[in-house]
Amino acid sequence: MRLISMSKNRETVIEEYDQGCQILHEERNYPDQYHFESPKGRMGTFESPHGARLYADLYTITGGFDEKETGKRGVPPAIAGASEEVRMTYLAVQMSITYAAAAFDVDESVIKDAVNQIHAKVHQQRS
Repeated sequence: MRLISMSKNRETVIEEYDQGCQILHEERNYPDQYHFESPKGRMGTFESPHGARLYADLYTITGGFDEKETGKRGVPPAIAGASEEVRMTYLAVQMSITYAAAAFDVDESVIKDAVNQIHAKVHQQRS
């Protein structure tokens, strides 16, 4: 991962990853948004850089995935076939920690632990 600052209109690339992926910060009137982009295009939009980074972590750990035609609450096959930690993190990023905890019938602390495990695995993988 490389941190950079390059303006393109009102969007700034704040992080670049392998395989041509990046996180963009879009300055708007309210609220700013953060986008994760891959060579396939814009994959996800988030209200915080943390959400965009977690999405980038999931994209890295699964080797990429496509959300096309998964619907609002659908899960891409690469996520569905991955570990429970990946599935928990995906739901936490897409919906919320509370939603993921209810979906897996676990305490929110279990979801937070899963998110931290994914982040640590990806950090080690990128090092």
